Amino acid sequence: SPSHFNMGQEDIVAQSEEMLNKLTRAELVALNRAIVRRIKVMDDFERFKANAAFYPGDRVSWKDKQGFLRRGWVTRVNTKTISVQAEDDPEGSWRISANLLTKLP
Repeated sequence: SPSHFNMGQEDIVAQSEEMLNKLTRAELVALNRAIVRRIKVMDDFERFKANAAFYPGDRVSWKDKQGFLRRGWVTRVNTKTISVQAEDDPEGSWRISANLLTKLP
């Protein structure tokens, strides 16, 4: 159950804090670098999964920074973003994070 998982997490955090208190500054810096690398790998994997859902030619929608709903089609799937041509702006191309796009039928 979720409550058991949370209790286990609390135990892990408490044990980790005890261990951290015993480390030197150099060890903490090395551990921090390892943690940051692991987070980046996890983020890259999630981005890869999100991007894999889109192909050039897919019709999509998204909200721009002003909150307006835009529509367009995928022109390219990049490493970190999806390139989209907006329907109402034939000159403009947008680079949008896949998690902000909705695929249209």
